[in-house]
Amino acid sequence: MIAVCASDFEYALTAFNYDELAYLSYFNLVHALDTIASSASLSAIQKARAQSLIDNLWEYMELGLDLSHNYKKMEKTPLFNFIYCYASGQVNQTRNTSNKRHGLTTRAFRHDCNSLSNDGVWHMQRWPLELIHWPQFNSDRLDVQINVPAHCYLPLKSLQMLPPDERSAKNLNQGVYDLDDGDGFIETDPTNFLLGYWGMRYFNLLQ
Repeated sequence: MIAVCASDFEYALTAFNYDELAYLSYFNLVHALDTIASSASLSAIQKARAQSLIDNLWEYMELGLDLSHNYKKMEKTPLFNFIYCYASGQVNQTRNTSNKRHGLTTRAFRHDCNSLSNDGVWHMQRWPLELIHWPQFNSDRLDVQINVPAHCYLPLKSLQMLPPDERSAKNLNQGVYDLDDGDGFIETDPTNFLLGYWGMRYFNLLQ
C-alpha cells in the first residue's frame, strides 16, 4: 500500500517531493493496468492471468490512494486532484476498467471528483502570476490561527491553508502551511501551475 506524507526537511527531494513521486506512480500504475485490461492482443489465458493481477494490485492501490488523499485534498492542489480522479476511475479514460473490477455501472467514491475539480479551479485562480518568493509575514494576522503543536521547526505553521497568493509561492505543495517565509531572491517556474491546468483540461475536469 502506497501512502506517503510530504516532507520539508533538508533530505527531501527538491524538484519532486515524495507526494508527487507517489501520485505519479499511481497515475502510471493505473494507466498500465487500464492498457492491459483493454488489450486485444492477449489470449484468453493471458487475459485471465492479467485480470487476476490487476484485481490484486488495484485493491491495494485504492487503499493507499484513498488514505493519501484524505490529507492531500486539504491542499486543493490540481495535480493531485486530477490524478486521484484518474486513478479512482472517475474520468472516462479509466471508468470502465474500474467499474468492471467492482462489477458496477456506478459506485460511490470516498472523494468526489466534482468537488476536487472545484478545489483545483480555486487553487489555480488564486495562484499568483508573480512567482518571486517575496517576504511574507502572516503570523501577525488576526485572522490566522497558528498551529502550536507544529512549532517543532520553523517557519510557523497555520491550522488552515492560506490561498497561494497570500503566502510565499513555492513548489507545487511545499510549505503550504508556512506563514512567514520568502526573501525575494528565488523565483519558481510556471510548471507548478501548468501541470495541474493541462492535466485537468485533458481529462475534461475544467468547467
